[in-house]
Amino acid sequence: MSTAPLKGVIAASITPLAKDFSVDIERLAAHSQRLLDNGCAFVSTFGTTGEGASLSTAEKVAALAAMHAAGVDMGRQVPGVMTPTLDDAARMLVGIAEAGCRAALVLPPFYYGTSEAGIAAWYDALIERTQSATQIDILLYNIPQMSRIRFTKPLVEAITARHGSRIVGIKDSTGEVDNGVMLATSFPELAVFTGDDRVLPTLLANGGAGMIGGMPNIFARDLRALYDDRTNQDLLSKQTDRILAVDRHGSLVALKAALANYLGDENYARVLPPLKSLDAEGRGKLLESFARTGFDAAA
Repeated sequence: MSTAPLKGVIAASITPLAKDFSVDIERLAAHSQRLLDNGCAFVSTFGTTGEGASLSTAEKVAALAAMHAAGVDMGRQVPGVMTPTLDDAARMLVGIAEAGCRAALVLPPFYYGTSEAGIAAWYDALIERTQSATQIDILLYNIPQMSRIRFTKPLVEAITARHGSRIVGIKDSTGEVDNGVMLATSFPELAVFTGDDRVLPTLLANGGAGMIGGMPNIFARDLRALYDDRTNQDLLSKQTDRILAVDRHGSLVALKAALANYLGDENYARVLPPLKSLDAEGRGKLLESFARTGFDAAA
């Protein structure tokens, strides 16, 4: 298993789908390699941008095994664990480890509201259930707008106090600069990532590790450049405009549509129900927005 330092730009990859909505392994493997070639340090499959909550654990574990068999560098993969059930989370965590991945990004259980003590107990149970099968590194996934759980300082302290070196990082997708800085300065032993490009420069200046986000699916080279030079205000401004355009047109749906256009392959635009693919008018407006920022996919 790889022990490469967890830092840099990590692409939260889209998941290409076949006509029957199964995972398109060939295209996923090709896209993962493209992201690495364009400057990403790692790729995070089956997270929010990867429609991870809409795919079953069996589908995702099988896809990771198939990618491994196809020769993908799994040591540069940080897949997501996105399920409210303890059993599925354990199966996914073990599957990620068996595929030789670098680490796992673990979402807390959603649906039922609970206390911080309840969330800490869930991580206790997950680690206890899987400890005989794997010691894979775990990153906490802070996205309260979707999970209904916020990783406060006391909650992170409770989990890390119990599990020491198993918890190696956290992805903060609140989009709040102050929250990202709080996590980075409070937990210097953790690799703290932002899920928002706009927070990246400030987070890096305060000891953060980088970003894990969907925008590298299209803009990997620019985001690597911003990571390398966080003072580049022109690039940050362009990326801010691109984020606003993506948000207006459906976030991951928009990223898939743009990728399909730039690659000349409509298979990349397919999404799992209940999501709907971006229509032609929306795609045209999205691409026009990107062009106004000077983006050239062929460059």
